[in-house]
Parts: sequence; C-alpha cells; structure tokens
Amino acid sequence: MKKVFDNKLNTIKWLGIFTMTIDHIGFFLLPELIFLRIIGRIAFPCFLYSTIEGTKKTSHYVHYISRLFLLGLLSIPVTTNAINVLFLLGLFSLSIKYKRFAPIFGLLSVFAEYSIYGFLLGWCIYWLKEYNWKQGTVFFLITQLLTGVSIQFFSLLPLPLFITDKGFNLPKLPRYFFYFYYPLHQLALIIIAMRIY
Repeated sequence: MKKVFDNKLNTIKWLGIFTMTIDHIGFFLLPELIFLRIIGRIAFPCFLYSTIEGTKKTSHYVHYISRLFLLGLLSIPVTTNAINVLFLLGLFSLSIKYKRFAPIFGLLSVFAEYSIYGFLLGWCIYWLKEYNWKQGTVFFLITQLLTGVSIQFFSLLPLPLFITDKGFNLPKLPRYFFYFYYPLHQLALIIIAMRIY
C-alpha cells in the first residue's frame, strides 16, 4: 500500500531541524544571544512528535530503533552529553511501542539528555496526539512547571501545530536527511567555533 504524504509531519520535521540549527548556532557560536536558545526550545517537542509518528508508521521497527541508537552512538563525539538526545528519543520510542515496559525505559531515561523531563514530555505529546488534546496540553503544562522558571518553558510554542490537522506546503524532506544532518551540522559548528575562538 502506497504511503500518503503527511504534510503536517513534514512541517513539524522542518520546524524541528530549523530551530535545532538556530539553537546550536547559539550554543556553539553566539552564547550571549539568549533568543537563539529560546527559539531552539521549539526543536525538542518537534522531534518527540516525529518519534511518535515514526514509531507508529514504520513497517520495520527494529531497523527504525536501531538507526536511532546507532546515530546516538555516532554523534557522541559532537554532542555535549555523551548519552545524547537520540538515546532519549530511542527510549521514548521503545516505551510507546512496548507500553508495559514504559516504567523501565523511563528510569533509564534519567541518564540521557533531557532526562525524565524529556521522557515525560514525550508522553504528554503522545497523550495529546493519540487520546485527548486538552488533557495532553494540561499534562504538558504541568511537566513544564516541574522544570521551574527557565527558557525551557518556551517548549510550549509548537503545541498549536501539534493540535491542528494542517501543515505548510514545504519541500519533502529526504527520508534519511536528519540522520546525516544531526551530527554533521554540529561538527561544522564545532570547527567554525574552533577557528573563531
């Protein structure tokens, strides 16, 4: 059966990649410009949403989850946290695929980037998307409040896009674009930072 192009998911992926790039430019090159890091808070929820869709729609889950963890391993040299966000996304994916083991994956997420906060945020988005968007939004707000007062609160910004049914007419992202882009753009920024500083 031919897969139908998901314009909304494509939009969310573009938004995630774009805001992640801005965030990393702020982190590696322009740390004094806090608004770049604020824009970057949009990225992580977008990748959580994309992980939900990827977990649901893949016809070869073993390949999908293996790619996530392999990319996490390959990205270790260019990420600030050795157990980087890819491992968190992998654990979150496993928790929604094998729900009865979700508490175990949640405990393991403590060691990954974004920790239990990121894991719970993923489940808020999952609940919003799959069950009840109003309840999911409330859970999302509560999870944000648990982090205290920080720029992480700006992770709320992409919520309207998650709730709506429509996306923008953007070029289709190549299938494995993110897997190459994630480590390579960080490597490029590290090299630029080394030359500047």
